[in-house]
Amino acid sequence: HSKFVAAGDMQGAVVGMNAGIKGSLMEQAMHIMVAAYGSEVGSSALKFIPTGGLYVSGGLTPKNIKFINGDDSPFIKAFFDKGRVSPLLDGVPVFAVMNEDIGLRGARVCALREYKSLAS
Repeated sequence: HSKFVAAGDMQGAVVGMNAGIKGSLMEQAMHIMVAAYGSEVGSSALKFIPTGGLYVSGGLTPKNIKFINGDDSPFIKAFFDKGRVSPLLDGVPVFAVMNEDIGLRGARVCALREYKSLAS
């Protein structure tokens, strides 16, 4: 508890480092967060039905992959927990993008394209 309180803006890192302690509040917090993440990803999959695959990216994914990966993970359970429309998700493969800076890479590509269009 003292490490969590002292961590300030890095409290998520403290939760992540201690989430492997069975029965701890950190483990429960991680499971709640990962389940909410999986539920939202599942909702997005229902909106777009990306049969070629849904790519989950950002810093949360690689940092918490051990809680996301696996058929019995809170993430996957929440992803598929969509009631009568759950079978639609059987045809949607989910991929984890392990590069944490993928958003910055995309922004760089867009900025370079814009720069080239202005320079010509």
